[in-house]
Amino acid sequence: MNDRSAIFDKTGAIDTLPVGGTFFSLFGKFRSAATVMEQNGGAGPGFDALRIGLSLCILWYHGTQNAYGPGYTSHVPAFLYPVILALLPMFFCLSGFLVTGSAVRTRSVPVFLTYRGLRIFPALAVEVTLSALLLGPMVTSLPLADYFSGREFWEYFGNIVSIIRYTLPGVFTDNPVPHIVNVSLWTLRPEFYCYVMMAFFMFSGLVYKRLWYTLAFAGATAALTILNIADGFGAPTSTFPWHVILYYFFVGIFFFHWKEYVPIHFSVFVAAAALSYFMLPVRGLSYVVALPLTYCIVYLGMLKVPRLPLLQNGDYSYGIYLFHFPIQQALVYFFPVLREWWLLLPVAAPLTVLFAAGSWHWIEKPSLGLKKRLFPTPSPKPVPSS
Repeated sequence: MNDRSAIFDKTGAIDTLPVGGTFFSLFGKFRSAATVMEQNGGAGPGFDALRIGLSLCILWYHGTQNAYGPGYTSHVPAFLYPVILALLPMFFCLSGFLVTGSAVRTRSVPVFLTYRGLRIFPALAVEVTLSALLLGPMVTSLPLADYFSGREFWEYFGNIVSIIRYTLPGVFTDNPVPHIVNVSLWTLRPEFYCYVMMAFFMFSGLVYKRLWYTLAFAGATAALTILNIADGFGAPTSTFPWHVILYYFFVGIFFFHWKEYVPIHFSVFVAAAALSYFMLPVRGLSYVVALPLTYCIVYLGMLKVPRLPLLQNGDYSYGIYLFHFPIQQALVYFFPVLREWWLLLPVAAPLTVLFAAGSWHWIEKPSLGLKKRLFPTPSPKPVPSS
């Protein structure tokens, strides 16, 4: 490639700008992420499996919480702490990388937001409704009249529009994790912010301008890192605060912009994984570690993995993430013998996958099918004969 480079997707270039060829020649012999995507129809072949894998990892982590309650940390080996810290950030940087591709293809804020809404809200509405109208009445300690008239019952439906509520009247009061119906819902708000910011970037044109986005991203990273070092802003506890997870979305955008210079090589992956593992728990590195960690996600997303028909007969990752916590809580409630993670997970995991499959085939996939009706692709104009 010469000294003028461009990022391309199926619809054309984002922008072009001069870059020094010497700087990037070090990795020139490796395949780039852009090359892998071009060879696979514009997508990373491993992203679907990666999403499912991350969802199952979070299912396991929450299984230890739901089995033991506040004492769950004693059942999680200390060497896994950096991995647990990385789970949600990895989801968000993956989302930033993939959603940028969608934004570049659509180049329309209304279309983009409609697509995101069709992907997120139908399954969310079903999960919230099932929890409130079916699960809650089955397990509540209150009379049903008090349950359905309670303020918490009506407020719980606010989750559908990202007004986050975790409790229903009298539900799971004696579980190891008491009262909480679905703790996974807390990520809805930062996810909503991600899409609002992406819509702003599209409207302003920033997402299509690699140089300007990179400069803004670099400045924000420097400022956040100084705050992180100076007073612990963004430092993790059991997980990262929401604004750090939101930042990872923007790192995903950055990697998408430079994907033709992202080398896909195992040795680079091993180095990035080692850096991420040791940097994640260190105070002051909450933002810096996003770069090697996001590289790991992009590398894994570019790998061809064997298909597992049971798990890859659809995009079950969102359903697994959405339904696993209330399923685990219900199992612990009805079957106290399952209050060991190694007993809970073999029951909860297949049941969750079953719910996720139903969500995909009956709710999510039909909802996504509305995209073609709402925004039909124009038919090509006939070429006039000579």
